Amino acid sequence: MENAEQEYKILPWHKRWYSFNKQKIPMIFTAFGTFFFTALIDFEVQGTSIKLVSHIAAIRKFLNTPYNNMSAFYLFAIYLIGVVQLFNSFSFSKKRSPFGLILMTFLTAVQIILVGLYTSIFFLEQATRTDYVIDSVARFSYTVFIIGAIFFLIGTIFAWFYVDWKYVKEIDE
Repeated sequence: MENAEQEYKILPWHKRWYSFNKQKIPMIFTAFGTFFFTALIDFEVQGTSIKLVSHIAAIRKFLNTPYNNMSAFYLFAIYLIGVVQLFNSFSFSKKRSPFGLILMTFLTAVQIILVGLYTSIFFLEQATRTDYVIDSVARFSYTVFIIGAIFFLIGTIFAWFYVDWKYVKEIDE
């Protein structure tokens, strides 16, 4: 009787959680990345002193240069891909299909390239204009995007570990 009790040791909570939820890890990291991309946009709560100045305020300082239009496009594309990535990661956590993995990998690569281009615009603007200096708002803006891209990259790496290569889509009849 004692031997039977010893054979059925209860695993620690984190090992049990991992064994049942490991396919959701990419979704969790992608959700954090999407949070960094979308939740930290400029906002102000009316009637209070609560105000966050970040991406849009950083772009407005480019005045009427070509970098202004490019940075606005990059900002739009980063947000759009971030939201698409979030829904793709929800789907991947349920199905773990290779197509979802390939889409996640492609979108993460595009996202990292866009974040790199968005960040480089601040340094290009500083190199071409004598009156522009990278301030704390711009640093906050591109740092938030870099952190979000890192979360997306970690989520994609985990997705490569948990993909179901034998996935077959079931046809509803």
